[in-house]
Amino acid sequence: MDTAICSLTSKSRVHHILALYESMMKSNIKAQLFIFCVDKDSYFILKKMELHGTNIIDFSEPEEAVLKGIKNERKQNEYCWTLKPVALLYIFDNYCTIDQIIYADGDIYFFADPMVLIKRIKRWSVILTTHKINEKANGGFVCFRRDKNGLEALNWWKEQCISWCYAYNDNGNFGDQGHLDKLKRLYKNVYYLKHPGMNTAPWNQKLYDIKVMDGIIYINDFRLIFFHFSGLRMLDKEAYTTCWKYDAKGFVYDYYIEVLRKKINEIEMLSPGFSQYFFSDL
Repeated sequence: MDTAICSLTSKSRVHHILALYESMMKSNIKAQLFIFCVDKDSYFILKKMELHGTNIIDFSEPEEAVLKGIKNERKQNEYCWTLKPVALLYIFDNYCTIDQIIYADGDIYFFADPMVLIKRIKRWSVILTTHKINEKANGGFVCFRRDKNGLEALNWWKEQCISWCYAYNDNGNFGDQGHLDKLKRLYKNVYYLKHPGMNTAPWNQKLYDIKVMDGIIYINDFRLIFFHFSGLRMLDKEAYTTCWKYDAKGFVYDYYIEVLRKKINEIEMLSPGFSQYFFSDL
């Protein structure tokens, strides 16, 4: 199998990662899943889950000295953003059969196989998705190919994230994302995938008519490939909220919340009390 999907998690987001895994299985996505755990708790619980076709990697103690410093200096979300290109390069360095990697945030849920669209792109080294409300890249879903341009671009992204990756705006930068928009000027074959069903999210959902026909979700007349449930937090096993000031309602939210509840129950059966890490006081 030459395709990998990579994501990062902490103990507070394990239920999201299990939802991501379920969505890959239901969408029959032919890819190895790599989950990088930034703490021991998430690593041990996921190892117990025995997820088929999944590589659970302990990234709780970074080997690089510079990453150790960053882990102590940056907030956890900033540290995880910094690790995105690091994790992708780890896969390319250690798994020689992997030719292309999709990075997907843990709060993404697939409703269809993204490879169907990606295979239609004739020439690419890097694939980026936009926020839809603007043309800027969103760091929740990015793809890199093992070729000269792809590897050089990925290494450049790593260097930039290590240098600057914070949760505030600064001269066009925010987290890992501002760096991504510079890739098109620096490297060849950087492709922006603007399909409405790729990276539908709280901040852009009002742009579209979301409907269900014959059990399939459509964004206008396009099939929903994945929804990015950014900022969604469980308050307890029933209630939830979102960090975004958007109306978090509708079929896709109802569906996803039920999946999260199911995953929380599965985790609780395996490790009673573990769900204490999930619930936000926002």
